[in-house]
This record gives sequence, structure tokens and C-alpha cells, in this order.
Amino acid sequence: MIAKVCKESKLAQFFNKLLEEYDIIAPKKKKNLYEFSEVNDFREVALDYSTTILPPKKYLIPQKENLLRFVKGEITSEEPQLKKKQVIFGIHACDLNAFLLLDKVFMDKFPCPRYVKRRENLITIALTCINPSDTCFCESIGTGPTPSKGYDLLLTKINENYYLIESGSETGEKLIKLVEGKEASSKELEEKNKVIELTKQKFKRRIYVDNLPELIQKNLNHELWRLLGEVDLACGQCVLSCPTCYCFDVKDELNLSLDSGIRYKEWDACFLLEFAEVALGGNFRKDRSARVRQFMGHNLGWGGALQYDVFNGELKCVGCGRCIKTCPVGIDITEVAAVIKGEKSVSEVTAIKNILTNVGEKNARSI
Repeated sequence: MIAKVCKESKLAQFFNKLLEEYDIIAPKKKKNLYEFSEVNDFREVALDYSTTILPPKKYLIPQKENLLRFVKGEITSEEPQLKKKQVIFGIHACDLNAFLLLDKVFMDKFPCPRYVKRRENLITIALTCINPSDTCFCESIGTGPTPSKGYDLLLTKINENYYLIESGSETGEKLIKLVEGKEASSKELEEKNKVIELTKQKFKRRIYVDNLPELIQKNLNHELWRLLGEVDLACGQCVLSCPTCYCFDVKDELNLSLDSGIRYKEWDACFLLEFAEVALGGNFRKDRSARVRQFMGHNLGWGGALQYDVFNGELKCVGCGRCIKTCPVGIDITEVAAVIKGEKSVSEVTAIKNILTNVGEKNARSI
């Protein structure tokens, strides 16, 4: 591992050197929110961001992509067109850990050539998070605020003017040579630890993960799922904003003469009614409660044979809190975990409490 310290102005110079060779994706401010997008100027990069609206998984798994074209029996595969190597600059630990979980799905037992091609084309420059949002809880599940692996370079702002830069791979060791700075001292490395400890104190939510998969398995018929199903809108925003949800559908689009068309894949969501629909209109997750349980349970480590085979019992959740932030009715996965572990009663769950309060007010007005 090589570690350097440099001023922010030198970090900007390093960024400009990267621009000469790579396409750079970075967090960028959009009104009062943040998003990952391509940037061409260091001044556009928001290194003080909390959480982006959507995760950067779209750069590995596009929301929609063509797989092949067919014309009168002739089939042509459509491969990803990657002109230049990409750098994702300033990715937080939660999203980086999400990449590592996606790697298990798409690179381990049954590699997806499209994913592998994009993943190998991507350089990751991570950033220690110092401004977690109110909905973040990565610290409690070990996926933040700084990554322990999976990055090529890691940036940490250790004081107002200086960044600590550490290499985490052979690629990172080559890139760090482009940084104008001095070798980091033991004192400066210790400053990083102080920054991390200060950041940990800012988290307002947490999940205690011990035995969660087993407890969910024992509580598949808990009344929590039924009540959440009554509150939930099945809009799917939580799934679309989740950095580790990877389900997709494959569809054919034909022209009117039926002799040509395209086959494409696009994101799908277990929260949507059509997701579990099979032949003749059968649906094995017709009730919203079953779909709530599937999403929450899968993220919290339960999900049957496939879940344990792919993730070895790990949580699929990385604690980014986007599902909490985007839910229009206030469903909170940390509260769900607390109920399953017996730390909180169902009536204390915010989304359920709100609906029970509203029902109570309506009943009172009708008397």
C-alpha cells in the first residue's frame, strides 16, 4: 500500500490528468440533491456529498440495454460499446460494497460477459464519507464510512486543506504516482482514523445484524408484513434506488411484419405486481405483504437457497438508506429489523404508527 498526502489543488491537478485518458463519473450537485454523472471539470465534483439520489450501479447494469437484433432469421448480438476506460471518482463505501455484492452475482459462478466487460473497464477511486445523511446506517453493518477493500485508490479528507490518498490495487499504485504530494506520515494516517471515528458518531440509525436471516425465517408470518402491506404503495421506488437490487426482465420488441426486432433487458422490481406473474395469470406474490417481505427479507439476509448460495448469508443491504429516503409512506428497513429482533413493537414502526393514527382520527371524527 502506498499513501500520499496532497492539497486539494493538487487533487484537482490529478483529476485533470485522469481526464486526459479516462471518462470520469463523479457525484455532482443537482439543486439540493446529488447524482452520479459524467464530469469534465473538477469544480463540478461534490466531494462533501452525503448520498446520491440513485446509486452508480447503472454504470455496471444499465437500466435498459439491447441484447440482440434479429432480421428474417439473421441474429446479431449487440455488445457493450466501451470507447474509453471509466473512472468512478468519489464513490462512498456503501456503494463500493454494493459493487462487491453485485460481483458475486454476475462474476462468480455464472459470469455475465456484459457485466464483466464493464466491471473490468471501471477504475474505482473511493472517498471516505464524512457527511452521512439522517437515513444512513452503513456503520452498524460494517460497510462504511470508509471501505476496507475493493478500491483502486481511497481519498480521505484529513483536514480543511489536505487529502490522504491510499492505493488498494496494482492499478492504484500506478495512478498514485500521478499525484503530486508527499509520503504520508504515521501521524497523518492516524488523522484518518480520527476522521472515521468522528463520522461514526454522526449516524442516527443502526441495524443489529446478529441472527437476522434466521429470525426472518422464523417470522415469515409475523403481523408486521401484513400491516406493512396495507401501508405500502408498491411503487417500487425502494428497489429502483437500491444499489444491490439486480433483478431484470428480458423482452422482445417486434416490428409490425414480425420479421425483425430486438431483444432487450431492463430492470425489474420484486415490489411490482407483474414481477411474480406466471402463465395463465397466476401470481405467487399477489399480496403486497408478500412483496414487502421479499424485498426486506432479501436485503436483510434471507431469501432461500439462492440467497445463501450467492451471498453466503451476508446482508444484501449496505446501509445507504436510500430506500428509507425514497419511500413515500415512510417504511424504514431499520425499524423492520428491530421488530424482527424483538427490539421494537409493531405499533412503534413509523409507517404503521402514522396509518393507525390517521385511522384513529377518522374514527374519532365520525363519532
